[in-house]
Amino acid sequence: MKFQLEAPFQVSEPMQALIKEKLDKLENFFDRITSAQVYLKDDINRIHHKENRTVEMRVEVPGNSLFASDSAETFEKAIAETAHKMERQLKKYKAQIR
Repeated sequence: MKFQLEAPFQVSEPMQALIKEKLDKLENFFDRITSAQVYLKDDINRIHHKENRTVEMRVEVPGNSLFASDSAETFEKAIAETAHKMERQLKKYKAQIR
């Protein structure tokens, strides 16, 4: 599966490896994933002095496109939760096409 990573900042090698690991794990649940796009956003809410890291993931499968996103205090938590949401969607999609 090919994947594209987008972010308005330089993404570190360990974070790229974590994303690749999570995407590879998704292929265990549905092996016909054609491509994936991952977008990382760093939102700062100045009013509440709170920082949010947002991860959006779009996975292309034959005949459909699945989307999941999550926000957390760290990118690692947001990546893990987004991958978990995508895992659930892939399982549901696989059950539908059977």
